[in-house]
Amino acid sequence: MLTDRADTFPSFRPGQTLSERRMQRVLGQLRESAESGTPAATLHLPSTIAADSAAIAGLLRREGGPAWIDALERAGNQLLRSSTGLVAFRVGHAGLAILPPFPMDATALDNGINDQPLRALLASCFIVGVALVRLGRYAIAVYEGQQLAVSKTDTRYVKSRHHAGGTSQQRFRRVRENQIHRLYVEAAGVLERQWQPWLDRLDYVALGGEAATVNGFVKECDMLGRLASITLPGRLDVREPNRAALDQVGAMLYQCRAYPLKWDG
Repeated sequence: MLTDRADTFPSFRPGQTLSERRMQRVLGQLRESAESGTPAATLHLPSTIAADSAAIAGLLRREGGPAWIDALERAGNQLLRSSTGLVAFRVGHAGLAILPPFPMDATALDNGINDQPLRALLASCFIVGVALVRLGRYAIAVYEGQQLAVSKTDTRYVKSRHHAGGTSQQRFRRVRENQIHRLYVEAAGVLERQWQPWLDRLDYVALGGEAATVNGFVKECDMLGRLASITLPGRLDVREPNRAALDQVGAMLYQCRAYPLKWDG
């Protein structure tokens, strides 16, 4: 049971990831805590919160609104910059802010525990295109909800970094850059073929792998450029883009991040 002890929920680290199943259990625990008679409230802020100050301005005008802003800011500046919005629950002097895996656009401050929008989001069967890229390996897939629908993984040799100097280093760099470019071209071709039948139904795109390699791939892949508006801002934490990783990604897509909150008595 979540408690009000020490004005916090000690079972969670700031930014801790919660699986969809665990998140559902936590929401049930929050409801039980509120049903004990302790005053409770729920705050929803939209995915546009970082670019649009209207939601914050409106909250500041509400009774108790400034205290919410203070609690969120003390928990971490990233909460009020979340590109997927946030849902925050308060029970007594303790609370929990949740960053959802997909954008939420509600703006509301309600009495009690209103977890239905978050539950509905987690129950949604979104169609998500996934591209995982590291030097020498890539994995392209489409998921229906948490289920893998189609996928393709492959490898392409890329030379390791070369530390010698002079002409040898320049020649090596050109060879390596060419190998990386061919990896991007091959992966982009696979992505086009795998995703084309799904384009009309694609809700989101999720990327993962080595940051520099992913960024380079995005610049090289025309389809990713066209889908930038539905590309999720976070990156999937995947060490090796292979079939074993793809078996885990479906659950990763629906993970939330939790941040304990506290209010002064």
